[in-house]
Amino acid sequence: MPSAQRFVFQIDPKTPVKDLLPVAPKVAPISGPVLTDDLKKVVEVEFQAKPEKVGPEVNLVERTAHQMAKINHMNAKKTDAFMSVLLESRPDLAGMPFAMGDDCRVDGERAKYFTQAVNTVRQALGSGQFPVTTVRSFGGQAGAQGFIDTSIMPAQALQVANSSGLSQQAFRAPQSFWQQYNTLCDQEDAARGRADKEATEHITLARMAALTQMLAPETAEIRLGLVKYLAGVSHIESSKALARMVLFSAEDDVRAAAITALKVRREKDYTDVLVKGLRYPWPAVAKRAAEAITKLERTDLIPNLLAVLDAADPRMPVTKEMGGKTSTVALEMVKVNHHRNCLMCHAPTGSGAPNANAISAEVAIQGQPLPTPAEGYRQSVPELLIRLDVTYLRQDFSALLPVKDAHPWPEMQRFDFFVRARKLTDDEAETYRAQLTPKEAGVLSPYHKAALTALRDLTGKDTAPTADAWRKLLGHTAKSE
Repeated sequence: MPSAQRFVFQIDPKTPVKDLLPVAPKVAPISGPVLTDDLKKVVEVEFQAKPEKVGPEVNLVERTAHQMAKINHMNAKKTDAFMSVLLESRPDLAGMPFAMGDDCRVDGERAKYFTQAVNTVRQALGSGQFPVTTVRSFGGQAGAQGFIDTSIMPAQALQVANSSGLSQQAFRAPQSFWQQYNTLCDQEDAARGRADKEATEHITLARMAALTQMLAPETAEIRLGLVKYLAGVSHIESSKALARMVLFSAEDDVRAAAITALKVRREKDYTDVLVKGLRYPWPAVAKRAAEAITKLERTDLIPNLLAVLDAADPRMPVTKEMGGKTSTVALEMVKVNHHRNCLMCHAPTGSGAPNANAISAEVAIQGQPLPTPAEGYRQSVPELLIRLDVTYLRQDFSALLPVKDAHPWPEMQRFDFFVRARKLTDDEAETYRAQLTPKEAGVLSPYHKAALTALRDLTGKDTAPTADAWRKLLGHTAKSE
């Protein structure tokens, strides 16, 4: 890390808390639940208001560094103090799956191996790296006996190698990400030597965590490779990761490959992932869960499908006791722009005791180009660094979506998706119920349709579309479920 600091801020201890928080974004009224599979229609949640101007006349670097200094000032008094106060003051962030304390931290050996795993993925993703096979001849004589030298060099170096006048021939043969990744892992393992059982466990978990997190928005081809990789790892977490790919992958071939991989796994290792998917507050996921249950021939999950028929649409408002008060809440999916909201998910490096094994990364600044995978994580401005060993939010899945006026960032940007439990006003709750209640008798919710389709395919039978009718047909009882 650089030793020279770019910014020094003096924060008065008497500064009101409200002045230490970021400016909240304007939140548009929500007209009801998302009734489409179009992820662009999902409500967006943000850490702070977008800058009114982005350009040379606005020093967003200094503004961001100042906000991070405020966060460190608050966290110096109590661990995660800033995030706790932020959530109390921001209704738009309430109900999101934030983790605090030890639950959001990676320590010790786990941090070391995760750091290495992340760096390996980034190196393999570096699009400017190519394996170059050079045939060198002894003495520079054509046709003389020689040897083959294979190395990795940046793409721009290829021209130099080819035009250097040396007696050599260079062939650029770009490897796939997975070829390069596996080669790097093999090299790491060979250099490490035989690892003990505990270290092997850390390495296995770290590699899976880095791959599933970093490859989430990548192409279907790369994620098909991820399915293959996970299929080759004998671990309960790889089974769960495969099940999540079944639920959240948009492509049919990726889901099909993950289902095939699950067929040889212990059912109990991934069952809870599929069952939760049946009631995920985005119908597309419930449909995929039901399809997977059918293709995996999980007749043991018929009681869970019947329970779906008994239950209301999971997006429907419900009354709960929260903080000693009765509130009406609804589960809804929201999205967060991955690049614009680093401080929503990670603490600055100045917060808490430093972790020598952890990765630090520079916060992305609007108006400045994003780093490429080959460049790695920027660390040029110490006051802009965040801790990747502290993660307050972990997404269910990610996707690339178009963003208007994105330059110099790419038009297609990564969004992470979460489920929040949002408090509704009486009017909002009434609107939700009106939109989710079938207008005509016999019209089924998408969740009921998915469960019915799975029941018919699993049993080869059919009856009225109610849980009671199916229980009677199959000889089940609600008590046995």
